Amino acid sequence: MIQNLFRSRAAGVTAMAAVAASQTGFAVMHLTQSDAVDPVATPVSSYAVTWPGIVLFPASVLALALACAILAGRGVGLAREGFIRFLLGSTSVMLLCAAVFRTGTPESGLTWWAQIHRYTAGAAFVLLTVVAALCAIRMRDEAVPEWVRRGTWWVTGLAALAFLTTTVNTFLPGFLDGGEWRGIVQRVLLVVLSALVWMLVANSVRAMVPAGAAVPVGAVAPADRTATPATASIGSGRFASAARESGQVGDAVPALAGSRS
Repeated sequence: MIQNLFRSRAAGVTAMAAVAASQTGFAVMHLTQSDAVDPVATPVSSYAVTWPGIVLFPASVLALALACAILAGRGVGLAREGFIRFLLGSTSVMLLCAAVFRTGTPESGLTWWAQIHRYTAGAAFVLLTVVAALCAIRMRDEAVPEWVRRGTWWVTGLAALAFLTTTVNTFLPGFLDGGEWRGIVQRVLLVVLSALVWMLVANSVRAMVPAGAAVPVGAVAPADRTATPATASIGSGRFASAARESGQVGDAVPALAGSRS
């Protein structure tokens, strides 16, 4: 029953709506908090400490977690996807923790809940990048739309490049002043990985269409009753044969009557 619930059309629509809500929430935060948060130098989690990010940030992260959870339950539309679904379920848990445990503030410093937020958010990004790479590899032999196949490769490449840049900025913050524009890298990751989840939901919905679009047996009954040229000719032939037989019988009746007289 639970499996049927995840594979239902309502679950697919909910996952699509969850991704859209997440992207909308992050877009609103960037527009309304541009004076308080520098999108170039500060991480995305900085929106969570001022209004309206106090509400929108956890809500947007939870919406993305919901989409990943639905994908973990229904699959992404591939023949071999058990490990991918496990990674998506783990991503959902990581995003849930990142939403519940808020990041630190300049006053509070790096608290234990801020560390949980930091590492779970990073783990979610890593897991989604691995999902993108696995899907890109396995989609080569699958009947998926070309834009989905190409999209997973683009996401894999951009996410890997972003993680490489983040690693360099972490250990060599003075290299090309990487510490001054680390916020851009996080936002690139957020956009491309959100797009990945949207593509996987779209492919999952596409894969479920054949099973849901099966034509009922009774729907072809009227067509069976429609006369075709072949059946019409067969029917007319039978009618003519019956007429000839009846004619022969009719001719034989007077002959028999005459012989008796």
